[in-house]
Amino acid sequence: MTTADAHILAGAYALDAVDDLERAAFTRHLGECPVCAGEVAGFQETAALLGAAAAAVPDGSFRGRVLAEVAQTRQLPPRVTTEPAVPARRAPWRKRALIGIASVAAAAAVLTGGISIGLDQSVSGRPVPVAEGGAVTSAPDATTVRTTAANGSSVSATASRRLGQVLVAARALPPLDAGHAYEVWLTGPSAPRSAGLLGPDGAVETALPAGVDGVAVTVEPATGSLRPTTPSVATLTVS
Repeated sequence: MTTADAHILAGAYALDAVDDLERAAFTRHLGECPVCAGEVAGFQETAALLGAAAAAVPDGSFRGRVLAEVAQTRQLPPRVTTEPAVPARRAPWRKRALIGIASVAAAAAVLTGGISIGLDQSVSGRPVPVAEGGAVTSAPDATTVRTTAANGSSVSATASRRLGQVLVAARALPPLDAGHAYEVWLTGPSAPRSAGLLGPDGAVETALPAGVDGVAVTVEPATGSLRPTTPSVATLTVS
């Protein structure tokens, strides 16, 4: 997520219309941006007012009807051995963010007579293809560290403190099943923070905050995790 994009997720975040990685990145952003924090609080208040306006007390038979449906509704689909279908492509996060903002803003206009919306930052948790040899690797202060992972594969990290960026690149990491992916973490004195998903032969370029002194790669669910859940397959120290 770039600083220029983050604020635009305020409406989608308030309506829970973001994925896990976007939620984690924007939650960190809220701690540093009082403008977004105020907007999210306003959006959530408006959404709560809308919910209260449409609230209704169920009749006495409602619970019985629900339990009757539960008893005859299959909760899990049957197991199949065929290849899984390609999942439907989600709308781009920018589109979902704008839809969320528009929905909350429209409700605010009805209930409160209007509300101003500020824009700014966002983060993608998807693998980011980055061509090596870019700004980070050509920076005068760039340093590269490399480690050998499983089966002779490798992971490298090229960091530039002057640019405040780090490029993490993988070479021939073991392929994972469709339900898992490699995730990059920035480590240091504070809790690890996700830098996105990494392909077996891909790269991720991300901001390098002053307090970060290391990079780690773990195997996580394909949608990414908020915190590392498995031991690192690669760990590097960046200067």
